[in-house]
Amino acid sequence: MTAPVNGIWQQIMNLLREHAPATAREIRPPGPAEDLRDLQRLVGLSLPADLVGWWTLMDGIADRYDQRAGNLVPNGFVPLAARRVYEEYQRILESSATDPTCCGPDQIHQNQAGDDGSPFCSALVPFCRDITGSTLCVDLRAGAGHGMIMMMAPGDGFSATHWGSVTEMLTEIAERLDAYARQAELPFGEKHPTVNGEGMLQWL
Repeated sequence: MTAPVNGIWQQIMNLLREHAPATAREIRPPGPAEDLRDLQRLVGLSLPADLVGWWTLMDGIADRYDQRAGNLVPNGFVPLAARRVYEEYQRILESSATDPTCCGPDQIHQNQAGDDGSPFCSALVPFCRDITGSTLCVDLRAGAGHGMIMMMAPGDGFSATHWGSVTEMLTEIAERLDAYARQAELPFGEKHPTVNGEGMLQWL
């Protein structure tokens, strides 16, 4: 699964450099491999190959609140560095109760990937964050939806998005950026990329 992510990410970066240079400049090069190993040990479940592959190509965007980078991911999200994911996941583990209908000891879960819940499931690993503190998480529970992306909002629990994987999310971003570059029409009612006067990618 890593190889397709390589090509998709290269397409995204090429489009960003040409059309949203401020966003492109804020995407950091790959971080230390040890950060990924530390995260894997902390989570205790295997991370999806496409997410790991993406981190080997970039190390996120610093989740500053001045929004210098705009928003790479629709609905206001920026990807986090693997070390930031480690810190965020550890913080949630220490400060939030897990879903009593799902989470058992030793990463045993009663519910299936994609099932909604509250307030937190330890099989959800945040990898993108928005300015409100909401996160996009990869769902590591078993089931047909394994690896899909969930949204978790503070106080509101977690629920499924329409993305079945990190690969699907990146593919959608690439396709929409390509349509923007070609000035092609996108489906009504779906998120459209736009670039402000400072060269930052945003979604309407």
